[in-house]
Amino acid sequence: MGKGEVAVGQESRANENFDGASRIEARIGALLGDCIQVFRAFSELAELAENLRILSLNAELAAGRAGDKGRAVRALTQYTRELVNRLAQVQTETAGLMSHTYGLTAAILREHHQHALIERAVGAITAGSGTMADSASRRLEEASVAMTGTLARSVERMVEYIERMSARTRAVAEVVSASDSIATNIAIEAVGAGLHEAEFRTVADTMRRYVEELRTIMEQAGAAVRSAVDKGVALQRINRSGRMPAARQGVLEA
Repeated sequence: MGKGEVAVGQESRANENFDGASRIEARIGALLGDCIQVFRAFSELAELAENLRILSLNAELAAGRAGDKGRAVRALTQYTRELVNRLAQVQTETAGLMSHTYGLTAAILREHHQHALIERAVGAITAGSGTMADSASRRLEEASVAMTGTLARSVERMVEYIERMSARTRAVAEVVSASDSIATNIAIEAVGAGLHEAEFRTVADTMRRYVEELRTIMEQAGAAVRSAVDKGVALQRINRSGRMPAARQGVLEA
């Protein structure tokens, strides 16, 4: 095979690597899209938490008017406010994760693009010959290895953020379960509340409506988190298999 054919073949492989890098960038962008879906779902928590807080205050007033018949409802409303605080905490923590995730995604895309450029440069220089070409190729390979390590650490951090989002989703699921139980118990207490039965039933029905809204948020966020986890694990697997731009190894499929 002549030198010209070798150069053409190496240039072709370099272009394939660059195309593979573009597909990985698309995968990273899709991962960010999943995270954004989680943030959008959780953005409604603040309003729901406030609605639950107001409902608990109104229920406590109704329990006070019911006297002894409202004692159990009063205890349930106090527990509801604890759940409200947990929702507010989840929303605050998620907002912090959102800021970190945006910044880290931008860093990963920047690092990955630089890595792809280095890979392409390695392929182009390898097509040459001589001491200078060999020296430049070695230096670029060293830079590529260093960049791979940096990129791997960034992806690891991204996966950690996703796992934290998953934990927040589980926290919302616990609030949903507890709130559903509270609504059921208030409905039970309403049966023996006499003149205050209608008030207690209204509280129970309203809480059930909020519970369904919370459940919808949880399901949307949960689906997005599971998708993000899968993408994050796939990116880690690609990175551990060798180089992040792994199209030449047949690791990444579009």
